[in-house]
Order: sequence, then C-alpha cells, then structure tokens
Amino acid sequence: MAELISDDKMLTYIDRIFGEQRPITADIFLTNYCNNDCPYCTYKRWDFDADAKSMSFEEFKRYADRLVALGVEGFILTGGGEPTIAKDFEQITAWLTEQKLHFGLNTNFNKMRLCKPDYLKVSLDAWDEASYKDNRGVEAYEKVRSNILSYASWKKQNSPETTLGIQMLAKRMGDVFKFYEANKDLPVDYISIRPMESTCGSYYKNLINTDAYADLLPENIIKAINQLSALDKRVIKNFKWSLLDRQESTCTANWAQIALNERGEVMYCCHKPYQIIGHIMDDDILEKKRLATTDMSMCDIPCRLTAPNMEVKRITSALEHSSRFI
Repeated sequence: MAELISDDKMLTYIDRIFGEQRPITADIFLTNYCNNDCPYCTYKRWDFDADAKSMSFEEFKRYADRLVALGVEGFILTGGGEPTIAKDFEQITAWLTEQKLHFGLNTNFNKMRLCKPDYLKVSLDAWDEASYKDNRGVEAYEKVRSNILSYASWKKQNSPETTLGIQMLAKRMGDVFKFYEANKDLPVDYISIRPMESTCGSYYKNLINTDAYADLLPENIIKAINQLSALDKRVIKNFKWSLLDRQESTCTANWAQIALNERGEVMYCCHKPYQIIGHIMDDDILEKKRLATTDMSMCDIPCRLTAPNMEVKRITSALEHSSRFI
C-alpha cells in the first residue's frame, strides 16, 4: 500500500488515467502539532493557525467514508504534525482495521502506539542522542529505538503482515554509515535512505563540487547506500535519488492523491498545505481538484509525485502519438 502511487503502479490504474481520474490514496494530517522540532521539516516554512487542532474520531470516520466513496483505496496517516499524538489515534486506527481499510503510518514514533497498519515507517534520522537533537530538535533517540523494539516484538504475534521500517534523511555520506552501524540491530524490514527535499531542488543545486564538499555530494551518498545494500538487503535507496534534478512543468498525476489537513480541508498536495482548494465534504470537491493549478516553481524536489507524473505523461503521450496513425 505504501507504493500505491509510484510510477510502476500507475499502470494498474490505466482506467483512471483515461477515465474518471479519481484519487487512489489519501494523505491525512491528523494533527497540526508535533512532539519534534525538525529544522528541515517542510511545514515549518508556512504560517499556520496558532490553535492546536487534532482531527476527532467522528470527523475522521465521516471524511474516510467520503474518501472511499470518491474511489480512495488506501490512507496514509501522516502530517504537518505527528499523527500518533492525535487525541483519537487509537480509535481511528482500530476503526480502520475493523473496516479492513488499507492504511500506512508515517511517524517519529516518540510515542509508543500499538496498531495494525500495512506499513509503519519511522523517521529516525540519527545514530545517537546528539544527532537526534541536531536533526529532530529533541532528545528522544533511545526512546524511539525502545519503541521500535517493543513494537517489533508485539507485531510478531498481533500484526505480522505489517511492514516495519526506519528512514534516514541523508545529508552526508559519512552519516549514512553512522546511521546504519548504530541501527542495524533493529528488527526492521527495511532501512530507507532518502535525499533532501527543497524548493526547486535548490539544496543540491547550491552544492559546490569540490573535494572539500565530497561528503555532501549526492553521487557519493548514493555510493554509500549501494555499498550497504550489497551487504544488507534491508538497506533501500529511496527512489527520489534518481529525481534530484527533475522539474515537472505540470503535476499531471496530481489526481492520484488527495491530501486532507486536520480540518478536513483539501490541500493541493501534502507538500503545499498553504494551498487549500476546498473541503472534502464539498459536493464538487473532485471538480475543484481537477481545475486547481499550482505554482510549480514552488514545488519541492524531489517529489514523490514526480515519477507518477512522468509515467502518466509517457502513457498519454504514447497514446496521442499512436492515434495519429490510426
């Protein structure tokens, strides 16, 4: 379920590409507050209401029913805040399981939660307390490791189908090795290493290609990931590493996802919480989404929709080309 809108999966939804373009996955922000203070967090760039808001169980059920009716097949509990600290988190996840609805959880896992998602992905980003504080703004490294160990033990008996993984945002080649050595003992299914996301890819464009900056260069970080992957198949090079310089002119596959904030408002995408296009309960929300445009110069690169955008564009272009010869 975690890969429902990746490029190769788009072929599974060929009927939606050429038919009624209904959303496949829904990103849902359960809160607008967090127990971490990550300096790189996308959502720190935008001004939000000062009031902390957590989506209630009743609100979630109403929105989820609406999303399913619109064609959504899977939910991602994520956020501009930390989902596990939502007041009704346990009720929400228990209901999703009871309803046999696919869902994934993106979390810092500072708070231990026993739930049964399709996948549980922990953003760890660190190899000791000091690096956790530097990267995530608080001291919680050992707490998170302890929670992962406890959850892994619990899921063996209670939710063996859940895929459990940890994730690192790699800034330096040396940090990749530190992260792996410190956390390779964790009983996880995968260890994902992902690149920095920045407006129009400015982070990597501004790097200077000299020996003094060798530790920062993406090609060297990728080499480190590949080296570790050869030793431990759990180590995964996030697909975004191949999209560092890919700037799309239009978000062709935007219809494949729908993103809700904690108020049920529909955002253009999960990276643009400041661009609200309507509310999920609006009768014409899919039409509003279809007509919505965005400033692509403000898009984060690499973006998880880039690969689906490329695939949808390739498929539609190929069909248009072939139709000329019919």
